[in-house]
Amino acid sequence: MSAPHFYETDRLCVVVSGTWWATSGDDFDLASTVPVAAGSFVRRVARTSHYDGVKAGEPEPVTIAICGMGPITFHAVDPSKPKVRQV
Repeated sequence: MSAPHFYETDRLCVVVSGTWWATSGDDFDLASTVPVAAGSFVRRVARTSHYDGVKAGEPEPVTIAICGMGPITFHAVDPSKPKVRQV
C-alpha cells in the first residue's frame, strides 16, 4: 500500500483486474480504504493527498491503467516515512 502522497496533475485510474483499495487523506488508516473492483475507476484530483494499493491476502493481483499528464512527481505527505506500507 502506498503512503499518503499527491501529484501535481489529475489522473484517471481504471481497475482492469483484481481489487484495488483506495482512499484520500493525509493520515494513513488502512481501515478507511474502500474496494475498487475491476471495471471501476478513480479520479485523482491534482494536489489531493491519497493512498492506495492491494491488501495482503487478496485472491488475485490488481492491474490498473493510469492516464494523466506527465511528467509525474511523487510528493510524499510525510517524507520522513517509507513510501510503501506493508499491510
